[in-house]
Amino acid sequence: MFNILNRVRTLIALMVVVAVLPLASVSAEETEFNPFEKSISEISDALDNNQIKSEQLVKYYLERIEAYDKQGPAINSFTNINEEAIEIAKQLDAERQSKGKRSVLHGIPIVVKDNFDVKGMPTTAGSVALKDAYPVKDAFAIRKLKDAGAIIIGKTNMSEFAASYGRLGYSSLGGLTLNPYNLKRDASGSSSGTAAAITANFGVFGLGTDTSGSVRGPSHVTGLVAIRPTLGLISRGGIVPSSLNFDTAGPMARSVEDVAIALSFMAGVDDKDDQTLSAKGHIVEDYSKSLDNTALQNARIGVAVDFFGDNAEVDTITNKSLKKMEEIGTELIPVSFSETTQYLWTPIIGPINEANFKSQLEEYLKQFPESQPKTLEEIIKISESPEILNSATPVNPAGLEGLKTNLKQAAFKDTPEYNDLVTKEISKVRDEVQSIMEKENLDAIVFPTMSCPASPRFDKEDPTYLCDAYDTYAASYVASATGFPEITVPAGATGEELPVGISFMGLAFSEQSLLDIAYSFEQATNARTLPKTTPNFEMNADEKPAFKDVSSYVDEIMYLTDKGIINGYPDGTFKPNESITRLHAIRLILKEKGIVDYSDVTNPGFVDVSPGDYGYEEIAKAVELGIVNGKVNSQGEKYFDPTGKLSRSQAAAILVLAYDLKGTHPTDFKDVPKGNWAHNYISALVANNITTGYSNGKFKPNINISRQHFAAFMARYLDDQFKPTK
Repeated sequence: MFNILNRVRTLIALMVVVAVLPLASVSAEETEFNPFEKSISEISDALDNNQIKSEQLVKYYLERIEAYDKQGPAINSFTNINEEAIEIAKQLDAERQSKGKRSVLHGIPIVVKDNFDVKGMPTTAGSVALKDAYPVKDAFAIRKLKDAGAIIIGKTNMSEFAASYGRLGYSSLGGLTLNPYNLKRDASGSSSGTAAAITANFGVFGLGTDTSGSVRGPSHVTGLVAIRPTLGLISRGGIVPSSLNFDTAGPMARSVEDVAIALSFMAGVDDKDDQTLSAKGHIVEDYSKSLDNTALQNARIGVAVDFFGDNAEVDTITNKSLKKMEEIGTELIPVSFSETTQYLWTPIIGPINEANFKSQLEEYLKQFPESQPKTLEEIIKISESPEILNSATPVNPAGLEGLKTNLKQAAFKDTPEYNDLVTKEISKVRDEVQSIMEKENLDAIVFPTMSCPASPRFDKEDPTYLCDAYDTYAASYVASATGFPEITVPAGATGEELPVGISFMGLAFSEQSLLDIAYSFEQATNARTLPKTTPNFEMNADEKPAFKDVSSYVDEIMYLTDKGIINGYPDGTFKPNESITRLHAIRLILKEKGIVDYSDVTNPGFVDVSPGDYGYEEIAKAVELGIVNGKVNSQGEKYFDPTGKLSRSQAAAILVLAYDLKGTHPTDFKDVPKGNWAHNYISALVANNITTGYSNGKFKPNINISRQHFAAFMARYLDDQFKPTK
């Protein structure tokens, strides 16, 4: 009876807190600033002027994700939400107050395609085979953005291993991402999740990768601006490769200015990516600083006539755009490519991709521990397992065959024919495009980004879709093969309210000129529309305090939540049966102790936790307090393994050391004999009536402790009301 009454009191207390604190649920009316559809600059100004905090921003986007990505229209754009995002935002808010902002990106929430390495989150490339593949460090571009103060709110779904094979935006890990403009259509591929998330206002801007159109295509069908930069302008370090002859990262956003800002922070020379060495001397410090809205007035633009004729609406929208450009003062010159350049997939891009995939993927996989797949053969074997094949989201059968083809074609990389493709045929295409542009004195070449609108999702028919294209991505292959930059901008919408994009392509390192042209077009046309399935909305202030997945240890978990020790996950869950990580365990204890000052911590010397890494300060403080000591690997190196799971015996040791628990009790656990290293720690827990073990007389010291059991142990130490009956 006491527990029931206590739970009621806790519920009432939490509801009162929600009612009196306006920031508990961040609605447009409850803050001075509404983030919906706002640009980087607008949000940065609002942060500077104390109209909103980064913590509120993160909560705002998380509430939109909960409302629209996981329910309602169920866009399904995320594979993983960053459970540390709110905490990172709080730290950046404090830093802004104490030291000032790092950059215009300080405290700006962004989304990242799930083939970028983000420390503390798995990098899956959409494959269930890599669901536990945690990278040892951030990708080069991610580190640059984090250093600028950007907050990664989550990782987005993608076509598995960046190859769609007829299922655009589908993966065995994340299922299918839907197009926010029309739920019967896909968001193209492979950067579908990022595209859908940004157009639905789940973040300020996002990152995608582009091998043969994977940034440009999804942006075309979701009304976004995106740039595929010159090959080498952005490092591929820490990104799951598809084919390094063509791979590049690229920013995706709702405006040209935001893309320009993001590109400024992403571009850079990386000594570990030789391709970036060519960018030395070509990188502009701030691509957004001098955007020119008059750039089209005296521009000479080539019109690539080869990429029209597959869809009447796309052609009409593109032709209206060309007419508008002429009205502004642009001189348009029709240009045509050779038969090979009109369709580059079969003769050049496809064979090179197939030859590269195995060796380059396996080189990337070397960073992971032995427990993770290291070869393409292992990934195929996991993908073909009955568990995966019979799951709700099995690997795309055509994609699985594609992986097997890549396996067979790996040997092609060691042939003279492959060498000729890379050294001769690509050069011919590059020379052809450059010759056309130089002969006609062109500032750029323009064409519809894709020759048709968004296609129907693979699992549903849509008779309204009309497209005569053999390959709607054909135009994208030119920039991919040449390594030249291309930017796509919204140009209009079809009768089904589906966006259509227009692309401008230039010569190597002409990003500033292309951004100016795109900005001039954007300002003159204002063609972007909003999806109706994910509108602006007023948040629900009557937020339910209880976690929807908690049915055991409810009082203990709610007690810790009430004290601010537990926050749960952004989707309203606690995930009670998941194992708690080593970092999360010490963070809960440090929160409970009220420790907020991590200045001047001593480096504990762990090889896997360096200054600047998320969680470094907490880990260092925990070592100083004697809560943890770390472990030693086979090479004699000291490490902490922050994302590693905590065993029940290790949890006992941490709790005893953290709270200096005294007393022993003659335990009779069958599996914890006196010689066991954790015997005294477990005995201390028993002596303090924190645990009685399992009903079968065991403690199960070596299994991973669940989040709910760790919470129960903490609550029992803090308040006698939760202690079990002896």
